[in-house]
Parts: sequence; structure tokens; C-alpha cells
Amino acid sequence: MAASQPLLSSLAVLGGVIAMVVDSRRAVPIAVLAAALGLAPSAASVAGGSAPLVLIGAGVVGAGGAVVARLLAQQASWASGLDPSIPVFAGGSALFGPRSIRVLAAALALPAASWVSFNAPLGAVTIVRGLLLPAAYVWVCGAFRMIVARTVADIVIGAALAGFGGGVAWLIRGGPDAFGGLVVACSVAPAASVLAGWLAGRHARRSAAPRAEAA
Repeated sequence: MAASQPLLSSLAVLGGVIAMVVDSRRAVPIAVLAAALGLAPSAASVAGGSAPLVLIGAGVVGAGGAVVARLLAQQASWASGLDPSIPVFAGGSALFGPRSIRVLAAALALPAASWVSFNAPLGAVTIVRGLLLPAAYVWVCGAFRMIVARTVADIVIGAALAGFGGGVAWLIRGGPDAFGGLVVACSVAPAASVLAGWLAGRHARRSAAPRAEAA
């Protein structure tokens, strides 16, 4: 491999942690881009070629798509949307949802992903101990972010992380022949990001209407 396994794991963990703790109106673009960049080196080490470009492309398209969808939604004259960053499942001070809970989940994801990487049967690649750790960590982070979700943005970010992690894990298992599975799994991130951007844009337009009438 072109890079050491500890370095690949560190990059994936960094991307996963950023995606877990980010919490703002720009959370979705930041999380999608961080996770994609964190996993891209692992994809390159397994399949090389176009594999890392798929992740980077999905991250860039997802981040940019969320911004563009928000801007377009603000110009549309029909429908309304909800703010993806506003709690819909639990209040900000409830058990599930605060950033501290997501930090704890990110910490718990590391031993869980480590166990998976050393015990999951992946055919011939099981001889490379820990090879699955980067993908497993990002996938587990995605699952945890959805479990503790309190906003639509949390669910979107969780789905994107699960797609990235699952796609790279599939690539590790099947090698270059699993490239199609990587593309399909990574396509979840742009689609979910665009949806979140559209909802945010519609909410912004709806919120701006009363202010304009009052003025």
C-alpha cells in the first residue's frame, strides 16, 4: 500500500469525528466533504485508479449540491420545507441529540470498528489485519449519528457516512471488481445533501415571507 495503515485509519477517524460533531446550518456539506476526504486514501490504497475520485466527487457534489439546492429552493414559488437543523425528534436538552452525546458515540465507534476490522470475514483480505478499520469506523459513525438523531440533518449525515463506509468496505471485499457498488453506495451522499439543501432553502423562503410582509 502507498500509505501505512495507521495513517489511513487516522485520516478516516478524523473525517468521521468531524462529521459526527459538526452542528450548524452548514453541517451537511461539511460532514459529507470531511467523510469523503477522510476515506478517499483508503479507497486509493485498495483499488487505486478512480476509486478515490468517486469519494471525492461524491463529497464535492454533495457539498456543492446542498448549497445550490438551497439557493434554488429560495427562488421557487411553490411548496414549503422544514429547517433540517431544527430538532424534530427531541429538544436540544433531551437525552438524544446534544453534541456531547455524538462525541461519546464517535469515541465508542472506534473500538466497535476495530473489532469489526479484526474479526469480519472478508475473504482473502483478512490476512491484512485492520484493513477494514477506516471504512468500518465511518460506517459505525453514520449508524450512531442516525441512532441519536434529533434533526433531519443528523439523518442525512448519518446516511451519507453509512454510504461512504459501506461503499469502501464493499470495495475492500471485492477489489476493483466492486467499483460499481462503491459508486452506488457513494451516490447516497449527494442525493441526501441536495434534499437537505432544498428543505433548508424552502424553510428560509417561508421564514422570510412574514418579515417581508411586516416591513
